[in-house]
Amino acid sequence: MHYLTLVTVEIPKLENDYKTDMLYQDALQELQERHNKDPKNLVTEFYLEKFNGLKTTFSRAVDAMIEEKLEPYCESTENPDHLEFEDRTDELRREYEKDSVDCIKLPDGRIVSVYDQFALNRFVIHDGKVFEKHAGPIKCDKRTKKAKKMTAIPNYPYKKLYKSFEAFAEEGRYMDYNEEFGGYGYVFNPNAFWDWYQIGGRWPNIFLVKETCEECTEGEHSWTCQDSKPASPQGYKWVCAARKKDIEWQVMHNWKIKTESENYELYKHIFTTGEKPQNFFCHISDNGILGFDSYLYIKDESLDEYLTRHGFFSKYQYPNLAYAFLDQGEYYSQDDNWTDRQSLEERKEAWHKILNHYICSIPSDSVMVGVDCHI
Repeated sequence: MHYLTLVTVEIPKLENDYKTDMLYQDALQELQERHNKDPKNLVTEFYLEKFNGLKTTFSRAVDAMIEEKLEPYCESTENPDHLEFEDRTDELRREYEKDSVDCIKLPDGRIVSVYDQFALNRFVIHDGKVFEKHAGPIKCDKRTKKAKKMTAIPNYPYKKLYKSFEAFAEEGRYMDYNEEFGGYGYVFNPNAFWDWYQIGGRWPNIFLVKETCEECTEGEHSWTCQDSKPASPQGYKWVCAARKKDIEWQVMHNWKIKTESENYELYKHIFTTGEKPQNFFCHISDNGILGFDSYLYIKDESLDEYLTRHGFFSKYQYPNLAYAFLDQGEYYSQDDNWTDRQSLEERKEAWHKILNHYICSIPSDSVMVGVDCHI
């Protein structure tokens, strides 16, 4: 899954390295030409995305700072400072000493678990007898000649199946003995919230800044949105990272109101006439228009009701624009602290309050970065 996470970094005023900027611009132009000739080349696409997020001095600084700031939260980090050992030795030993598993005795006398690679996809036990899977013309479980030569052994103790506890742990549960921690288990990062990320990624158009703003970055545009760039007010541009003081919050709010008002009129027209624009995917029901997972338009709702439902008449200063944020080493997401008693709207409201408080606390010179985190 992909989640938009807000991260702040502190970057001093930089002197532009125009020489390096030009090298990246030239490389981008060459990559774009290659991409135009061979749009399906994944290597070219990868570097086109990456270099787009490195084409200015400021964007390279953002890239380096984000890499450093997110490293402690990487699922596959090898830094021992961020890792813990999950010791499963006692649990495995109890299982080995007391538990059992259904087994199959083969014609040559060997006994294997039904979960053994030999048996797992080929044989199954029904009513104390062995059947071959997907057998015969109709591909069903069947008592074939092979199966009849085998014997079902239900509840066979692990202590009999494996010669030793070590064999059970390593062969039966695929766990290695960790010399450093002195036990069977695995090393993991308890604070991990990503295994892969892009600056911008699926959300390259989060913040609105003036066209003349240099301390900003478009980030790496994911392949999912390379060919779609939203319109912006004249004299402004969309970016995924900028200093808080350079983000035009009110202009952004007004523009969103304008575009959502246009969407409201479009959805209302679709609901009334049943006519959908080409490549517009939705479901028209008696109660409104359904998008992917929520109503785009609800029958008989006014424009004010529509905008309120989408959070545009909020009492908060800043918009609800991210799933999560990283603040002073702590990761917060909208899935935290929910209760079953809360409605979806109440959950949205609670998260908006938390996110607004976080954005209010960010110093004006800090750089706000939208990061597409995958986990």
